[in-house]
Amino acid sequence: MSKTEKKIKVGWLSTGNGSGSLGLLKKGIELTKKNNLEINYIFINRELGEKEGSNKFINYALKNNIEIISFSSKKFKNKNNLKWKDLRYKFDQEVLKKISGNNVDFIISAGYMLISPVICNHYKIINLHPALPNGPNGTWKNVIKELILNKNYNSGISTHIMTKDLDEGPNISYCKFNIYDTEFKKYWEEFKTSDISIEKTVLFNAIRQKILIYERELLSVTLLKISQRSIDINKDTLVDLSKEVNENLSNFF
Repeated sequence: MSKTEKKIKVGWLSTGNGSGSLGLLKKGIELTKKNNLEINYIFINRELGEKEGSNKFINYALKNNIEIISFSSKKFKNKNNLKWKDLRYKFDQEVLKKISGNNVDFIISAGYMLISPVICNHYKIINLHPALPNGPNGTWKNVIKELILNKNYNSGISTHIMTKDLDEGPNISYCKFNIYDTEFKKYWEEFKTSDISIEKTVLFNAIRQKILIYERELLSVTLLKISQRSIDINKDTLVDLSKEVNENLSNFF
């Protein structure tokens, strides 16, 4: 990085549920140590003491000297005693107040289990989706179920700009991977004769683990290219990063 080049400052949204969220954060922190990128703050919709996963997440962030902004969506819902669909915008307005004092170039949503209908009107938010740009849409659980039920042997990860319409924002990048290679074939065969729910099958969990690994690497490569100015998030251009991501993971599998 040249001395005159402006460092890119980002915000980070997460629920900090478990290893997936923590793994994404670790990748982000790795980038800040070597590249033109700085995590200005992390907003998490939990507080210390709520969940074991989010406790680990918060403590890891603090250990790396990143500001944590906590605001419990669970306590907010209990306090207002309304259904979440009636509180979503109100909660988002409160979050916006808490993060608006931080000057960032964009925000990364990584393991954030809420949509941000108000915040995405004020900031560009990069969202990870556990499928290719053409779908399936929905949560990671819904994605994996649909992949299995439709016998999709290829899948991937994509990033896009978040909008109030779920998974419909302008695309940024994606990578493809196979879920019917040598290892996965036996899981597909086992599934054919399985009488347990899809979520409990080895196939479901194997796809989930592959998604987690590829999510981290796609986010890392995408942020690196943004920090190097080779990807411009202000332009609606879809970049295929499959080659770089798969090369980076060649020793992993």
